[in-house]
Amino acid sequence: MTERVRSMIVTIDGPAGAGKSTLAGRVAEELGIPCLDTGAMFRTLALELQRAGFDPACASGPGARELEQAFAACGFSLEGVGAASRLLCRGQPVGDEIRTEQAGMAAAAVAVLPDVREFMKKTQRALGDKYPLVAEGRDMGTVIFPEAFCKIYLSASTRVRAARRLLQLRAAGRDADIREIEERIRERDVQDESRASAPLRPADDAVIVDTTDMDADTVFAAIMRAVREARAAAPVAVRMRRRDRETGSEAVSDLLERGEYGVLSLDDGSSWPYAVPLSYVLSEGAVYFHCAPSGRKVAIMARNNRVCFTVVADTEPVYEGSFSTYYASALITGRVFPVVDEEEKKRVLVLLAEKYSPAHADKAGMYAERSLKNTAVYRIVPELLSGKAKRRPSQDG
Repeated sequence: MTERVRSMIVTIDGPAGAGKSTLAGRVAEELGIPCLDTGAMFRTLALELQRAGFDPACASGPGARELEQAFAACGFSLEGVGAASRLLCRGQPVGDEIRTEQAGMAAAAVAVLPDVREFMKKTQRALGDKYPLVAEGRDMGTVIFPEAFCKIYLSASTRVRAARRLLQLRAAGRDADIREIEERIRERDVQDESRASAPLRPADDAVIVDTTDMDADTVFAAIMRAVREARAAAPVAVRMRRRDRETGSEAVSDLLERGEYGVLSLDDGSSWPYAVPLSYVLSEGAVYFHCAPSGRKVAIMARNNRVCFTVVADTEPVYEGSFSTYYASALITGRVFPVVDEEEKKRVLVLLAEKYSPAHADKAGMYAERSLKNTAVYRIVPELLSGKAKRRPSQDG
């Protein structure tokens, strides 16, 4: 067995109006990772193609070269995490012009084109290679990220989806006829479900959530429960050469929980690696550490957020006919993000103070308040975990 653990990607698929965008942002906020709104990508591209005079219903419009130029003009990128995630086109956040019903229908029309879907697949996968993501759309779990560790499929009745869309439009200062919205949703469903390339359907291993009679908090709770269960069930990592020394996910979590210090390894882009010992705390599946707001480490992480973090414990050098060492170790490969939310920063600083100075835990809150403005806090989101141990024979098992 040599497979890797699934990528740190959560997919949320479903038809128009099922509540994907709102819930994806909320889930990403909870996990502390970016949110990818793929519907916004299709809508943005559709408007670019309209400006170029492209008509997907007939042979008129730009040819293959012009189509590729429209692809290149989008230049999609991503910034921020959670609900603050933003899709950028040519370095600028996409605007409200993509949120009209007309833009949605235009997106559905171009989404059936094989060239468009291939471009989007490559672009979205490239973003997934760069970031852990909550990705919402219509084929995220089936085509774009089949290796995602957790896949959600949201559904709801047409009437409920139309009512939700009407509320969104009214909140944006626009009004519409609910019967017209309902008819457009039906048309969109037919387009999405009947297209030859990547039709809308749940992934075989997706958790299906019917949101018709559920409020947003209940749906969110169901998704987070599925995420936690998927994370607990995920394989640990690449199988190592000495399988007799490989430890399972529970042993890895235990070691990270009680480990005293770790080593953060970074790649600064030169021929010399950079590693630094750190105090840390494990909280809600992520590793947190604090440091000065500037310095070599901070500069490297801003350029390249891929990191490796290692913890070693239970070391015991022995001589039993030969020299050896009993030990346990855990290794995290993932991405590191600055914590910008003050409440989260404060919580982490309190946890660090309580871990390293338990005798003075009553002063942890005061310390956190005092250090908040002059201390940077970072979150490592694991993508691969592995554990290894050599123990006394009586401890094996």
